[in-house]
Amino acid sequence: MRLRWRVGLIISFVLAKILLGFRVIGQANVLKNSGQILVSNHRSHLDPFLVGLASGQETYFMAKQELFKISRFFTWLIKFFNAIPLDRDERAKSALDQCSNFLQQKKPVVIFPEGTRNKYDSLLPFKPGVGFLAITNQVPVIPVAVGGVRELWGGRFSWYVDRFPPLPNRQKSSRITVRFGKPIYPTGYHQNKQDYLKLTEIVKSNIETLLNEK
Repeated sequence: MRLRWRVGLIISFVLAKILLGFRVIGQANVLKNSGQILVSNHRSHLDPFLVGLASGQETYFMAKQELFKISRFFTWLIKFFNAIPLDRDERAKSALDQCSNFLQQKKPVVIFPEGTRNKYDSLLPFKPGVGFLAITNQVPVIPVAVGGVRELWGGRFSWYVDRFPPLPNRQKSSRITVRFGKPIYPTGYHQNKQDYLKLTEIVKSNIETLLNEK
C-alpha cells in the first residue's frame, strides 16, 4: 500500500468515526494481498470512499466518464483515489480490461453493479460485469453493503449535497455502516454469459441479506 493511502486511511477513519459514527462489520472477510472484487450497493458519491476506507486497503474503482468532467479538483480527487474511467458508449471494455489488469496484480477492485446511485431501498438490477470479471480472472467476490448514508442526511440529496455533503446534525442513533460478507469463489463456473449472470445474481442475493442485517 502506498504511503498516501496509509496516511489517508488513518486520518479518514478517525474523521469518519467522529463525524459519521462510522462502523465496519466483517472486515476480516476482506482478503489480504489478493486480487478480489468488492461488490457494493450504491447510494451516494461517498460509497467508493466508504468501501475503500472500510476495507483498510488501497482499492481501485470504476467511475462513469461524466464524473471526470465536473471540475479539475474533482477529477484530480477521484484519480488520486484510483478511479477507473468508465465510458458507457464503449461498452465498458476498456474499464473491464483495466480492472482485470489490477486483479491479476493482486489488487482489490470496487464495483457498483447497479450502474447508478439508487434512491430506493430495493437493489436495482445488477450488470453481469461482476460475474465476468470474477470468472475470467478466477478471483473471489466480497459482497458489501453500505447503510445509513441517506438516512444520516435526512433525504437532502440534491446534486450539490450528494457530491459535497455538509456536516450532518447527527443523532446518536444515526451512523454509517459498511458490512462485508464472506468471499464468494467462482469455482465451477465457465466463461459464458449464463454463468456470468448466475454468479452475479448470487452476489446480489448476498448483498440483499447484508442490507437486511441490523
